[in-house]
Amino acid sequence: MQKVSGSRNLVSQEMPECLIFDLFGTLVDYEAGRTSQDFSRSFKKAAKLGCAIGYEDYIQVWDSAFLKMKQASAPDSSEFHLSEVCDLVVGELRLDASRTEKEQLARQYMEDWSALVSPVPGASGLLKRLSKHYRLALISNTHYPPMVHALLDAMALTGLFEVVTLSVDVGWAKPHPLIFELTLEKLGLTAEQAIYIGDSYERDYKGARSVGMDCRLIGRHARVPRDKQLLNILDLAISFETARK
Repeated sequence: MQKVSGSRNLVSQEMPECLIFDLFGTLVDYEAGRTSQDFSRSFKKAAKLGCAIGYEDYIQVWDSAFLKMKQASAPDSSEFHLSEVCDLVVGELRLDASRTEKEQLARQYMEDWSALVSPVPGASGLLKRLSKHYRLALISNTHYPPMVHALLDAMALTGLFEVVTLSVDVGWAKPHPLIFELTLEKLGLTAEQAIYIGDSYERDYKGARSVGMDCRLIGRHARVPRDKQLLNILDLAISFETARK
């Protein structure tokens, strides 16, 4: 397989002041966790609250609730909280649950979902090295902020990012331009002074470009110039890390 080599050209270009990263699919791998989760702990918690259906049907109720919320928010890229999904699930299952019990059920569901989420090998070390030369920030879509903070803690990255912007905190998800603009505003930078690194053409590349920010995208994307593509997150070392040494 031929390596994506466009990043070599960046060494001769003006380097940005700040590197802004996506999280899921960029710094952590979550593809496996989307199909192989074990939600038995969440299911047992729901059963104690009166859930009378089987395990597979229980998972389907959650899937349907997420789908309903995504369809409602998709037209304007607004974001929703996990608690809103849980409210739909509790209502559908007719559970007798207090607000605290709903929060516990939602937290358990997300802990089950994220059990197989894992850091991309080498990502933490690369970011720590890059932090010696660049300001770093993070923009991530999420329905549940505690999960993001737990992942950053596990990767020993807490405190490394000057700004962490989460979609559910601002009410808008990528690719909505506001989430990028708010991050730049917090950093006190213009779009030309930062580069965004992600893995999704629709959410990351189009979102960053909508505010005039340059972007590097992990993987092969037919609609993205080759010099904007990275083989993986470690490919950043070829350009940004090397250029500042």
